[in-house]
Amino acid sequence: MAKKLDANRIERERLKKQCVSHKEESRRQLHEAFESNRRGDRKVTVIPPVQLEESTNNVAPLRVAAYIRVSTQEELQMGSFEMQKQHFSEIIENNPRYKMAGLYCDEGISGTQVHNRACFQKMMKDAVDGEIDLILTKSITRFGRNIVDILTSLRTLDALSPPVPVIFETDNIDTSDGKDKLLISILSALAELESQQRSEAVKAGIRWRMQEGIYKFSLMNTLGYYRDYTGMVKIEPAESEIVHYIYDSFLEGASPQDIAEALTSQGIKSPKGVDFWRYGTICGILLNEKYCGDVLYQKTYTKDFLTHKSVRNKNILAQYHWENCHQAIIDRQCWETAQALFLEKGWGKSHSRLGDMRKRFVAAKAKTGALRGFYLLDTAWSKDEREQFINIITSLNELENS
Repeated sequence: MAKKLDANRIERERLKKQCVSHKEESRRQLHEAFESNRRGDRKVTVIPPVQLEESTNNVAPLRVAAYIRVSTQEELQMGSFEMQKQHFSEIIENNPRYKMAGLYCDEGISGTQVHNRACFQKMMKDAVDGEIDLILTKSITRFGRNIVDILTSLRTLDALSPPVPVIFETDNIDTSDGKDKLLISILSALAELESQQRSEAVKAGIRWRMQEGIYKFSLMNTLGYYRDYTGMVKIEPAESEIVHYIYDSFLEGASPQDIAEALTSQGIKSPKGVDFWRYGTICGILLNEKYCGDVLYQKTYTKDFLTHKSVRNKNILAQYHWENCHQAIIDRQCWETAQALFLEKGWGKSHSRLGDMRKRFVAAKAKTGALRGFYLLDTAWSKDEREQFINIITSLNELENS
């Protein structure tokens, strides 16, 4: 049996040790180590890492891609676009460690939405598929202007094995350096803010031109008008005949659906170039103030600068109705008569008369089999037409059951 311990002495020593602060003890040990080093009691030898000379013959070249984007098709931006392509082509081709993996170019496309940028999506897919080792781009604002999209894309590239870094040239940022992550987040937020401020400035300029009556309104799918090389609104003679036919027929008592069917049967193509005319297309032409030489500005507006989606202006923003802005196809008296008749008859997508609807729709009803009692709708009908037909059937069933 071992010698009996002196319990009293041991406990007294342990109690003294517990009274000493661990922090103070650590500080004391550090000071002792510093003093020992200064006295030369301990020596250290620094062994630097061996720098191996890389041989370009043995190292596979990096497959480098460049992403290039400009937001408009304007001449100044077009010059920037071509300069970026030339610049990054030279950088990749003149570097012996680089191999061209492709130039991914989105021209005239906003950076606020990834799904609108086909080349950006193609680049991301190629990177995920292991076809790209490095991406070069001019700046974060070229890479995108939506902070969520920018950071999500960079995280996707960083999570690959091996990661695919992105070098933002003018920002002097390499995403392979973890120290730049905070800076990337800040610059991404600033890029989105800059886009928002630019959007507000552009909208303010457009509204000012609307107030002054000098804004160049769109003529896309507007039958009978076009802009010449100077930007002036001109009448297209052949299409103006169609417009006259529509107004004359309407004033003679034909319904919008009658006119649509007549134009379709005559083989006249619609404003979008399709072979059949819709009820809503005729209504839109009859209600369009441009045909009497006027312009109503701000029928729609962009609600969100990120999505660029236009919505109907329903008493949200001021509208500007300018008269005699261009040559009229329909004289004002005829146009105003057509508006009064349209309002009197109650025609429109949501105000069609039941009698016209019964005449308009011809649908088969299944009498046998699993679909017995169901109506077979025409696949050429639009969504509005299908809804109107369903409302008619519902109304008829309610009348039968009452």
